[in-house]
Amino acid sequence: MNDGNISIGRVVSVSGPQVVFLLNKESEPGDLSPHSRTIEVGSIVKVCGDKSELVGMIRSVSIPIPNNDASPDELKIGELELIGELVGEEGNQKAGFQRGVSFFPSLGDEIYLTSEEDVREIYACPRTPTACVGRVHQQASLPAYVKINDLLGKHFAVLGTTGSGKSCAVTVVLKALLRESPHARILLLDPHNEYAQAFGTSAQRLDPAETLELPYWLFNFDELCEVVIGNDELRSAQAAILAEAIVDSKQKFVNFKSNYAITVDTPSPYWMSDVMAFLQQAQGKLTRSEPIPAYARLASRLKKLTNDSRYSFMFGRAAAGDNMKALLSKLFRIPVSGMPVTITDLSGIPSEILNVVVSVLCRLTLDFALWSDRTFPILIVCEEAHRYVPRDTTLGFEPTKRTLGRIAKEGRKYGVSLCVVSQRPSDLAQDILSECNTIFALRMNNQEDQEFIRATMSDSGLGLLEFLPSLRAGEAITIGEGVTIPQRLTFLDLPANEMPRGKSSSFSTAWQTEQSAANDAISVAIDRWRHLQRNTMN
Repeated sequence: MNDGNISIGRVVSVSGPQVVFLLNKESEPGDLSPHSRTIEVGSIVKVCGDKSELVGMIRSVSIPIPNNDASPDELKIGELELIGELVGEEGNQKAGFQRGVSFFPSLGDEIYLTSEEDVREIYACPRTPTACVGRVHQQASLPAYVKINDLLGKHFAVLGTTGSGKSCAVTVVLKALLRESPHARILLLDPHNEYAQAFGTSAQRLDPAETLELPYWLFNFDELCEVVIGNDELRSAQAAILAEAIVDSKQKFVNFKSNYAITVDTPSPYWMSDVMAFLQQAQGKLTRSEPIPAYARLASRLKKLTNDSRYSFMFGRAAAGDNMKALLSKLFRIPVSGMPVTITDLSGIPSEILNVVVSVLCRLTLDFALWSDRTFPILIVCEEAHRYVPRDTTLGFEPTKRTLGRIAKEGRKYGVSLCVVSQRPSDLAQDILSECNTIFALRMNNQEDQEFIRATMSDSGLGLLEFLPSLRAGEAITIGEGVTIPQRLTFLDLPANEMPRGKSSSFSTAWQTEQSAANDAISVAIDRWRHLQRNTMN
């Protein structure tokens, strides 16, 4: 039954979820109904059945054989994809919208416009926890919601070219989640020091110069070898020496009284001075199996690292003492105490170990979630993810890719969710992005990036991705489990004082006049440079 719905056409072809329909002819040339403006790509229509109504999204409209002038006799064809059903009442409760279809339309079935009530039922998902992140493009009066548990439980990605509003979109999504879940725990990896202003007092900022504490004994052996040895030609010999030295030093620290087995990867404290003493003693033994240069290079490298102020977050401050509980509590906000976001400023991390630090942070998150038995669910936001999990296997630190890959594949079982943020999705490892079951795709001009997203997603509504090159800043095509249906949305606006620092510099303004305090500004910049201190508020 159509129950007074407005018919716009009839089905002329069905091929699985793909349906072709013939639009009804206008009564007179140019006589447009008030509803005809809604017959466009992305519009939601329906086919009425006995117990439910099939819901589809228009993916294309065309006039196969156009006349020289507009004519009511022209054939107008539309194509749609079936995405779900509006199910009738079950008992005394309305079942609402459900993804997937239980039947297909027949040839000749009428295609109807959805009512305002239908559209609200489809987009609002009233029977599940949601967060509002924007407005639906086709109907700006409707809020655009994400389903919190599906978004976080199955990972998500925010992708878009530079200037498309990617950082603002991340901020809007995170703030929406925090409005609904004030005791959330979010670890944000910030490689450009963008987000400190965006979250204000609801976030703690950890920077390597002052507040980040990631002692060397929290690194596993692969990670520590990458920092200490790198690609040295005597790497294998130095690694064997370092492994023996670490185990010996850990045993000395606990005085052989630990109630757990000590291995090279056990997150147990030890003194670096004991490692140096071991190297000196072992080098003098006549029975040593490794060449003398391996000992000398390893000792020299360790000495340089411990004296380098850039590595103070590893070898200084909290490096000594068994303070693992305090370190994890600070990193993962336990208790939250009104600051659910931890912003880890990676901009001051030496570039040669940046991937290693990301690996440590992500691995610690996964290990902590595993051993705490999912007591503290955590969201990791990985900005510039293509730098840490590149598609090219010759780039980056492979353990980082393995750690993030494991989080993408298994993290939801342990309460770890992943948000991947990138401006070049085609440079990302495909297995990482394919595990993100919700995609926020902002403007994207690169054809390779667009094709990569299409190949990754297996959702209906992929026709919306044709809009990617023409989206305005702050608009996105959203596809996946975190939304009820694929949709084009406009993200909520952020106040000026909550905008991330990702926007481009205004050259035209800065170049208008000479800065009177230019010399002072240079002095301030040099002082920050030398002390590795970034301005967090401008």
